[in-house]
Amino acid sequence: MNITPVPERGNKPASKHNFGLNLASMSSKNSMKGSLLYQPNLVGIIGGMSPNVTLDFIKKLINTSNECKQDENGLPFVLCSDPIMNKVNDDTQIVEILRRKRVFLERSGARCIVMPCHLLHSWYEEVSKGCSVPMLHMGECVANELKEAKLKPLEAGSPLRIGVLATDSGGFYQDKLQKEGFEVILPDKATMEHGIIPSLEAISRKDIEGAQNLLRIALQVLLVRAVNIIILASDDVRTILPHDDPLLKKCVDPLDSLARSTVKLAQSAIKCSQLSHLYVEDIENLVH
Repeated sequence: MNITPVPERGNKPASKHNFGLNLASMSSKNSMKGSLLYQPNLVGIIGGMSPNVTLDFIKKLINTSNECKQDENGLPFVLCSDPIMNKVNDDTQIVEILRRKRVFLERSGARCIVMPCHLLHSWYEEVSKGCSVPMLHMGECVANELKEAKLKPLEAGSPLRIGVLATDSGGFYQDKLQKEGFEVILPDKATMEHGIIPSLEAISRKDIEGAQNLLRIALQVLLVRAVNIIILASDDVRTILPHDDPLLKKCVDPLDSLARSTVKLAQSAIKCSQLSHLYVEDIENLVH
């Protein structure tokens, strides 16, 4: 599905209505004094619980950047990844660790920050509070793309339904989608118990074919309920099916949405940087 994201951002706390790009602060080297890098489109990445998922996102970010002709070598980024996260069980400690990573990325010169991990989004509100640059939310990126796609209900007179295939209750996706007017369809108890959970168990046994067949059944059950699109809202299920599986045409990988939104935000930052330079030059010409 070809859908265009509309990221929400702000340069103090993130704005809900615009990119919040401040011409003076986005590009001025004075505002980035002491930073690791000076690019106005620098992306800060907080690595997730799984290094493989983080690397998958980086590949998507680079490929998306290349497709948009942002840079043949991809966007500049700083990655902060720490395996200690997998050993911490206390929510307060997890939030503190994530906030320290966020501050590190801000001080490194990141102009936006992302967390390519579903689990870490459980603490998004606490971690993003007080962030001086936009911090993209994966659920908002997906919801915005779906809204911009202007989908039509599969059944006349019915609401537009979006399936959310997750290993939990659907979490933040349900809230973000409902705010955009979508009806959210979650797997029922039987589908969870006889489809999704056994599929994950099969993966742990290295039974790839069994896991794929069980996941296909779970997806078909959601599609029968007249959903337009299914969000693969779990890092555990995103990569079970092969890339050429026809069912994936009816699915959204949230990491793809996050990558597209990040690139679009970076492109906007570059434009604002160019405008800021012109503005500064004009002011200098007037002064002299």
